[in-house]
Order: sequence, then structure tokens, then C-alpha cells
Amino acid sequence: MNVQKRVCLLLIPLILAGCTNLKEVGDYAGESAKFTAYTELTTRFKDTYYREKPYLYGQSAEWAKESDAKRQAAYDDLIKIHKSVALYMKTLAKLSGEESFDLSKNIDAVASGIKEHSDPVIDKKQVDALADITKVIAKWATAAQQEKAVKSMIREGNAPLQVTLKGMQDILGDYRATHDNEKATVLGFLELEIASRDAPEDWLLATLAKAHLQAKTQEYERSEKQYDEAEKGVIRIAQGHKELFENIDNLSSQEFKESISQFAKDIKSIRENLGVVRN
Repeated sequence: MNVQKRVCLLLIPLILAGCTNLKEVGDYAGESAKFTAYTELTTRFKDTYYREKPYLYGQSAEWAKESDAKRQAAYDDLIKIHKSVALYMKTLAKLSGEESFDLSKNIDAVASGIKEHSDPVIDKKQVDALADITKVIAKWATAAQQEKAVKSMIREGNAPLQVTLKGMQDILGDYRATHDNEKATVLGFLELEIASRDAPEDWLLATLAKAHLQAKTQEYERSEKQYDEAEKGVIRIAQGHKELFENIDNLSSQEFKESISQFAKDIKSIRENLGVVRN
């Protein structure tokens, strides 16, 4: 065997080890990219007026209609926030050696940025942070897999990503407040109607209303569990990326690998819990 072949054989384990060192980073980023609870709850938020309209009348109906117009206007930007975070994570996963993500069709979808909105609140800080994330994605989406690229992307992306994820937590809080108002309106209406239907000729109507009240109560309870799990997931994603940033020069240590692997497992577990709640 000549010297050149021997050198190549000696280098192969080192090359493979270099790729393997980033597997845990790729697992965390991949699980984060698959976390879609925010998008699902954004769609539920958008459809609030459709659900509560049958139970509204008078001035309440007018106010609800005005709020609905704001929700519809903000919807595309609210979805784009998640698309940008997911694409960032897909890019990071791909740089780390995960080949299952196709980035080519996604970059244009987030390139145009978002606008400020009042309901729910998307402020200038979030708008600017998302613009910065888009720049980071565009810079690294076509880069080759390498540890240096992963480190550079994490360094450049951490600050705007943390602002965006904190904004997503705040937006989920706005969604929950809207949910609470809808729940109070719908269940309050049904409870009042049931209480006023105590004459014998109204028993059938009252029975149907009770069954509807029970179904709506269960629906709202499921949604509340979704909000709980979604908030946990976004927080764990933010904490995981903070862990990456703080260990940027220590990605190969066993302690770090175990830590970031736990974040990936937690995010996956939350995603699976959401699937159970949904069903």
C-alpha cells in the first residue's frame, strides 16, 4: 500500500468524526423545524370570528367584526414568522449534516419580510429581527456542510432568533387572551340560554344546548392544552439555541452533546403530546 493510500485511510475516520460531531446539533435543529404548533394556533386565532359569530349580537358583533379585520390583515405575517424560524432551523440542520430538508422552495416565501401590527402585536423589534434572520438564512442556505459554517450561522443568528422566539411567546399569549374572550362569550351565551329554558316545551331545546355546551367546553379545554404545549415548545427551542450559542467552541464535548440531545428529545416529546391532544 503506498503512502498516499495510507494517508487517505487515516483521514477517513477524522472526516467521519467531524461530521458525526454535528449530528446532535442537526437533531435539535431538525426537531425545531418540525414544530408547527404556532402555525396551527395562528390559524385558529384567524378563525375566531367564524366560530363566535353565531353567539354575538349588537355592539359586541360590531367589535368582533373589527377585530376580525385586524386578524385577517396580520395572518400572512404571523405565518411568515414561523416559516422564517423553521427555515432557519432547516438551514442549520442541513449545515450539520441532515439531508432530509429541501431549502430551495422556501427562501422566496420569507424574503419579503413582515409589517408591524397592533393585534396581535408585531412591533419594530420583531420586524427587524425577522429581517436579520432572513439575511442569515440567505447567507448560509447554500453553504457546504462544515463545522465552521455551523458556528458562524449560530453566532449571527442567535440574537435575532431569540428576539423572534420571544415575540412568538408574546403572540401566543395574545392568542390565549383571544381564546379566553371567545370561551367566555360562547359558554356564557349557552349557559344563559339553558338557564332560561326550563319550561316543559323547551326541554328538547335545552337538552340540545347542554350537549352543545359540553362539546364546546371540551373543544376549549383541548385548545388550552395546545397553548400550554406550544408555549413550552417555543421556550425549549429558544433555550436550545442559547445552549448552542454558549457552547459554540465546545460542540464536540460529550457534555454538550448530551445537553443538546435532551433539547431535541424534549421538543419531539412536546410535538407528540400535541398530536395526542389534537386527536
